[in-house]
Amino acid sequence: MASESKLNTQGRPIILIGLMGCGKTTVGKELSKQTGMPLLDMDSVIEEQIGKPIADIFRDEGEAHFRALETALLRYLESEEGCNICRNSIISTGGGVVLRPENREILRRLGFTVWLSVDVDILISRTMRNNNRPLLRRPDREEVLNQLLIQRSPMYAETAHLKLDSSDLDIPAVVREVYKSAQAFFSA
Repeated sequence: MASESKLNTQGRPIILIGLMGCGKTTVGKELSKQTGMPLLDMDSVIEEQIGKPIADIFRDEGEAHFRALETALLRYLESEEGCNICRNSIISTGGGVVLRPENREILRRLGFTVWLSVDVDILISRTMRNNNRPLLRRPDREEVLNQLLIQRSPMYAETAHLKLDSSDLDIPAVVREVYKSAQAFFSA
């Protein structure tokens, strides 16, 4: 694949959004490897800043507190100082980052935002053995994921510059499509 020098993002990041299990982190890591662009995983940054896993933040302070932390991080990334951190990077977001209107606006302004859309049955299989997802610590995972998809799809659509249905694509194909679309977006 092309090197970082061939992908001119004009100093702006490529941002991956979508439901938990859609592949944001996996695609972000591979895209980072292929382009040399650093990966900034928002959940990891928040965990490092707060000093505890996302699941513990949800449990101890609640989802509203976690969403406030996401907004604070996005505001920082959009600031002059934070812009230096996310310049020419790939940002992997949490699945619920789009819940706040302010976040949707910031994400759209910040860079090229890609919604990785995946069928619910694939999300179920990808999240089945993972107990670190606070919203899925229930026996009715399929119902929860279906409800999340119904609730969040309009917000993902409002935020994304590109919706990429990656249900039938392998990771290299998704990475190629994101890369190709980013080239077109940043050269327009």
